[in-house]
Parts: sequence; structure tokens; C-alpha cells
Amino acid sequence: AKSLVFEKSCILFNAAALSTQIALTQNLDTDDGLKSTAKYFQTAAGIFEFLREYIPSNMPQATTPDLSAECLTALSSLMIAQAQETFYLKATQDKMKDGIIAKIAMQTGNNYSEAYKNMQAPGIRMLWEKDWLSIVSGKQALYHALAEYHQSLIAKSSGAIGEELARLKRASSLLQEAENRGSTLGDSKGLRNKIAKAHQAAQKDNDFIYHELVPEFDRIPAIQGAAIGKPIRLNNPASANFKDIFTEVVPLNIHNAVTRHNERQKELIESELKKLKDSTQQMNSLLTELNLPAAIEDTGGDSIPQSLLEKSASLINEGGVQKIDSMFNELPSLLQRNQEILNETSRILDEEEKEDKQMRERFKEKWNRMASDKLTAPMRSEIARYKTIVDNALKADAIVREKYNNNRNYMIILSKGEAELKNHIPRAGSAGVAANSKSIINIRRQIDIIDGITAERQVIESELKSATCDITTKFLGALAADGVLRDEDISKENLGITYDAYIKQIADSIARQKDVEMELRAANQQFVAEKQSNNHLQKREQTLRDIAAAYDAFTELLSHLMEGTKFYNDLTNLLVKTQTKVSDLIFARKTELQTLLGDLQKDLAKPDNQIPAIPSHHDKPPPPARPPPPSTANRAAPPPPSQAASSIAPPTQAQSAPAVPSTNYAPAPGQYPQYTGAPGQPTYPPQGQPYPYQAPAPPGQPMPYQQYPYHGGQQPVYPPHPSQPYPPMPGTYPPPPQGYPQYPPHQ
Repeated sequence: AKSLVFEKSCILFNAAALSTQIALTQNLDTDDGLKSTAKYFQTAAGIFEFLREYIPSNMPQATTPDLSAECLTALSSLMIAQAQETFYLKATQDKMKDGIIAKIAMQTGNNYSEAYKNMQAPGIRMLWEKDWLSIVSGKQALYHALAEYHQSLIAKSSGAIGEELARLKRASSLLQEAENRGSTLGDSKGLRNKIAKAHQAAQKDNDFIYHELVPEFDRIPAIQGAAIGKPIRLNNPASANFKDIFTEVVPLNIHNAVTRHNERQKELIESELKKLKDSTQQMNSLLTELNLPAAIEDTGGDSIPQSLLEKSASLINEGGVQKIDSMFNELPSLLQRNQEILNETSRILDEEEKEDKQMRERFKEKWNRMASDKLTAPMRSEIARYKTIVDNALKADAIVREKYNNNRNYMIILSKGEAELKNHIPRAGSAGVAANSKSIINIRRQIDIIDGITAERQVIESELKSATCDITTKFLGALAADGVLRDEDISKENLGITYDAYIKQIADSIARQKDVEMELRAANQQFVAEKQSNNHLQKREQTLRDIAAAYDAFTELLSHLMEGTKFYNDLTNLLVKTQTKVSDLIFARKTELQTLLGDLQKDLAKPDNQIPAIPSHHDKPPPPARPPPPSTANRAAPPPPSQAASSIAPPTQAQSAPAVPSTNYAPAPGQYPQYTGAPGQPTYPPQGQPYPYQAPAPPGQPMPYQQYPYHGGQQPVYPPHPSQPYPPMPGTYPPPPQGYPQYPPHQ
């Protein structure tokens, strides 16, 4: 409940903020723009005041700073100040009296003063942008200055020069404060020029003419403000068109029962309306067949029957042939849109089913999700039903178009008015039947009865469509009373109570129509017998009959085309819903396919736990890796070839040479075992470091011997290098050239 209160408060806060944004978009140069601006600011102020009272009583715990009482109070007062400012702009544009403008300006300054005070409350001062406080404070001084300026004009008109000078002086001082506080205010320079000119003129008049003392400002009467901008309180509900959607929320079984009741109600209404429509069409067809009432109106044989003129006027008012043509032209596009939706929906279902079959053939029994043909069977059935409806609509459209083509020529004649009718209808002599004959009077009486029946049926049709009943309440009451809902019995009983009277009226109307038709046929036979028989008259009657039939076809076609257009538009909405439902299913199936396919691929990628037996010879440890050659990056440059044999000794462990394999061989002839630090063996510095030479002797003195460690400072004497190379050991590589270290044999 607390979170719901918070969400409601946030929504209302945003609604108030949106109202202020809309207010800023209005055109302040027009009256409507000013009125709308003031209304939106006052609406925002009303919402902020409502929240200030609503939040503490419904959410006493701590809330965000922008929903605190202090912040809401400041925002409400700021909105009222801006609304009052809008009324000042309206007063100046309408050029109202200076006294009214002064009061409105004074109240505007007072409102900004209150807003400035509320915005400086502890805890919320840091919420405003840095320019807000300076602008609000500047507007406070600006509108007080405007109030004093307009009040000085009143003092001038009344001859109070001293008061005028005092108010102008105060206005100039306030305007200076406004400019110091808010540098982004409006045309303060223009106002300053007005005040300066007025003060200069008043001062000049007072110095030369009036010589009045200028009173202190606190001694002149204060200007009383006129508060026009006020908060518009938030109504509950906020909109006059509000409808609580939760009032229609009922248990699922009640909802299903209401749906079934509505279907029964719709079937009943459509059945009774079809009876009325078929009966009325049959009655009109009889009148057309007998050429009534045109036949009894055309007793003179050369005038146009009045009923035909009325039909012509009605057809022209309805739009004539052009209206029918335009509606026929719209049908193909509507039909094509529906067919495209159906085809696209079927296509995505077919693609999904094809993909599912491919995966099933690939993974066999591992593809264990429901087959597409079973899952989408209800949707395919629904699509097939819609396709049948579209096919039937196509056949009906063809019938309607054929009827239109058969009557189009006479519709064109009717749509051209009385002159065209006179030119087209053949002339004939007198029919030989008196206008007050018994047969004509009887026919007129029956036609009047038919007109009355037609009017009654229009009323019955309207009432039948508008009749309603609160079946939900009855279902809820029955469920609460009995614990069991017998919705079919309750629905039929309720439908009988609501519609039995209309059903009885329809049956009575149809029965009276049959009696009228019998009387009309008998009267018409008597009328035909009284008429003179001639070919011109028969041709004229046939033309009148065809024109009357064309009008009846026009009204029928217009009704059918309107129903067809509505049908295709409604069908489009249903098809779009079906397509959306199918698209959602296909998306879910694709997601399921990717997941299942990923799982199957993971299973296929898992390693087999069965490992074959390892051969015994694989257990022998691998041979040691060959050591890298020694680095020669920092080695001293080799001596000249003449000294190579006497300056390079075999490598030792002190030079970090690689170790010799563990197999010990006897030294070859002419070789000597080498030990680190042995007498007569030089000791080399670590690799990468220079020999420790001493500093050179002074000029004119011989160079002393280099001091070598472990030899008493004397330079060692190396044995001469043999002239022949050492013989190679068995199993070793040939020796390298003399003067280079020898690498150990590779195992």
C-alpha cells in the first residue's frame, strides 16, 4: 500500500511537471495562448497542493526531497506566481486601466516574494538550479517596480505630483534591485527609460509650477494586490471522462458466462433484424414490380411522378453514382490488405513447421519438443476459417457488383435530376383512369399502410440494437446465493425478458405485411383492368419501373457497401491480432529451438570417458631436452689469431656452461682435468661483466700486470696449446675449430 501511494504521488508530480512544460509552449501573443498558459500553471499548482496534503497523511515515513511538504509548497507558490504573471501580460495586452494593472503587478510581485521565501526553506534550497533563486528574487522587485510605475500614472492624472515623484523614485530603486538580482530579466532597459522620462518630466513640473513636497515612500498609501491566479483543485476523478476499469473485473467463470450471454444476445438481435430486413426488401420489391406509386401518379401519361422526383433527390443527396464508385474502388485495397495478412501469417507458420521437421529428422528421438503441426493446429484452423470468410466475401462482392452494373444506367439518369428524367421517360396519352377511381384510392390506402409499417420497423430496429441488460449483476447474485452458476438458464430468461416484446412486434409487423400485400395486389389488378391498353403506355410504365428498381438497388447497394467496408476493417483488426499471436508463438519457438539445439550440441561435444590401454613402451620417460648454447652477447672480442691458441681455455663450471652428462669418461691423452680454482687455472668473471682492469699507469711508467685473484697478483702462465687437436671421444661429434668452447655431446 505504501509503494502504491508513492507511485501515485510520482505520477501526479510528473503530471504537474508536464503541465508546466505545456504552459511554456503556448503563444503568449494571443489571448488563447495566455489563457491556456494560466490554466496549465494553475493546474500544476493545484496538483502540488493536493500532494502536499495527500502524502503526509498516507505516507508518513520519510520520502524523497522533491515530495517533501516544503518542496511542494515552494513549487505550488512558484506556479501561482507564474499564473499571476500571465494575467498581468493579458491585462497589458488588453490595455486595461492603470489601477487594475498596478494591482495585478503588485500581487505578482507578492507571489514571487512568497515563492522566493518558500524556496529558501532548509533542506530544499540545494534542489534548485543556481539561477532560479536570482530570477525569482529579480521578478519580485521587477513587478513591484511595475506596480509603482502604473500607480504613479494614476497620481499624475489626479494631480498628486509629490506622490508621483515618490512612486517613480521607488520604482527606479526597485528596478535597480531587479537588475542586480536577475540579469536575465526581460526588457528592463525600456522600463528604466520610461521611469526616467516620467520622473524628469514630473520633477520639472514640480520645480517650476507645483512646488509640492515629495513625501517619504512609507507615508503614501500602499498598493493592494488583486489575486487572480489561484490553484485549480484536483478533482477525483481528475477527468470527466474517467472510467474505472476495475469495476468490470469479475471472476473468470462469470467473465466466461457473460461472454456466452453476449454471443446469444448478438445471435438473437441479428436473427430478428434479418427478419425485418428481408420482409422490408420483399415489400419494396413488390412495389417496384407493380410500379407503385409511380403508376397511379402517372395517370396523365406525360408528367413525371412525384415519387420518382423524390427518389432522384434522395439519390443525389446520398452522393449518387460517384459515391458507389468510390466505395467499390476502396474494396480491393481492403481485401488485398486482409489477404496479405493471411498469407504472411500462413507463411511464417509453414517456415516454422519446415524448420521443426528438419531438426526432427536430424536429431531423431533427441528432438523431444512438441511437433509444430500439433501445436499450431488451432491457429491454422482459425486462419482457414478467416480464409473461408474472405472467400465468401469475394462471392458477395461479385453479386453486388453485378447488380450495380445492371442498374447503373438508370442510377445515372436519377442522379441528373428532373430535366434528364423528362428526356428519358417516354411520353404517352391519357391512361383513361380517373384520379379518384376506387382502385387508385384503395392502392393509395395500402401504400400508406406500407409506409407506416416501414416507419415502425425503423423504430423497432433502433430500440432492438440499443436494448441492454445488466447480466453481470445477476450472475454474481446467482453465484453468491446458490454457489453454482447456471448461466444458460439465467441468460435465456434474461434475454426473454428483454427482447420478447420486440420479437412480438416484429412478428406482428410481418403478419400485417402479408395482409397488405394481398390487398395491394388485388387493387392493382383492378387498376390495370381499368387502364387503356396501348404500347406507348406500356413502354413508359416499364421505364418508370426500371428507374424505381434502380433507386431501390442504389439504397440496397449503399447499405451493402457500407457493411462491406466495415466488415473488411473489422476483419483487419482481427487478423492483426491473430498475426501478432502467431508471431509471438514463432518467436518463442525459435528461442526454444536455439536452447534445445545448444543443449544437443553440448552433449555431442562432451569427451568419451572410455580410454584405450596405453602400450608399455609409452611409459619410458622422454629424453632430456637439449640445452641452449651459451650466450655470447657480452663476451669480450676474441684475440688475434696468433694469440688464440694461448688465450682461450676450455669452458669451466664457473662460466655457467651446461653440465656434462652423468656418464664419466677418462680424460683423453693430452687433456688435463680442470677444477675450479686449481693452480695455474685462470678464473673468469661472471658472464656479462668486464675484466677488472686496473687504472692505466701515469705517462712514462710501464703498465703493471693485471692483478688476478687466487694467483698472488701474478699473471698465470698457460701451457702451450697442442699443435694437433685432441682426439675425439667415442660417441661424440667431431671437435669444433680451435679457439672456441666445445659443446657437450647430445644424447
